[in-house]
Amino acid sequence: MRKICLFISVIFSCSASAQHTTDTIRLYFDLNIRTLSKTAATKIDDLIYNDIIQPRDYIVIVGYADYLGSEKYNQGLSEARAKNVQTYLVNYGVDFSHITLCIGKGKIERRGITGSQGYPIDRKVDIVLQRKTKSNTTPTPQNKERPSLRPGVIRTTTDLNNITSYQPGQTFVLNNIYFPAQRHDISASLPILDKLYDVLQQYPKLKIQIEGHVCCIYGYPDAYDMDAHDNLLSVNRAKAIYDYLIRRGISPNRLRYAGFGKRRPVIAIEKNEDDADKNRRVEIRILEK
Repeated sequence: MRKICLFISVIFSCSASAQHTTDTIRLYFDLNIRTLSKTAATKIDDLIYNDIIQPRDYIVIVGYADYLGSEKYNQGLSEARAKNVQTYLVNYGVDFSHITLCIGKGKIERRGITGSQGYPIDRKVDIVLQRKTKSNTTPTPQNKERPSLRPGVIRTTTDLNNITSYQPGQTFVLNNIYFPAQRHDISASLPILDKLYDVLQQYPKLKIQIEGHVCCIYGYPDAYDMDAHDNLLSVNRAKAIYDYLIRRGISPNRLRYAGFGKRRPVIAIEKNEDDADKNRRVEIRILEK
């Protein structure tokens, strides 16, 4: 254990001398759970989309467990948590070679704390970002496009037979999806959803995430849903598609869904209906294939 701590401290010391800055992102896990929760996955999505995690970053991933359980169990649990975070980042498009360390450190010792519920804040994974800073002070032009780990250029498609040309982490807009205003009813979208079902049947290893987006709202994270009577319209629309595919027989292990409201607009300020249509969309993200 001391060797691991020393190794990490050496990395950080070298980073300081080479003019690096470091930031730590913390993800929490439920008791005895090694997979990312929906909250943790959404946090990573937002950090990448908003360029908090950037392509030039080098990343250290360290998993932990609380004091409940044996030392051997906690070591394995902490390692599994770290590896699952690594897999999620790589599937999103993070360069695997930029992940310089992925380890589990087992349990965190807590003197004087012996309760049967454990210590929830110790069930975590730390993502440490190491960002090299420039030694000169030459300003970067503000209008220069910078690299991004966002899904990239959104490619539209009506030919779902080309779905296997997309790499894990990439998205495309699912055309011919129609929802009534302020509702998540999918009745008018069944032809394209049936095609999506056929593709998932044809490629049994394919895993996807269905992502809902809305338009034309200001000052709210998501739009009002008249069917559900809540403010989760983008989530409910994605889930409606998710539920439909499961009813048709697709395993829930192959599907995820998420709603992003208007947090990820294609057009920042909508000036006409065409702009609104670009923001009002459903995207399919390839997770595995």
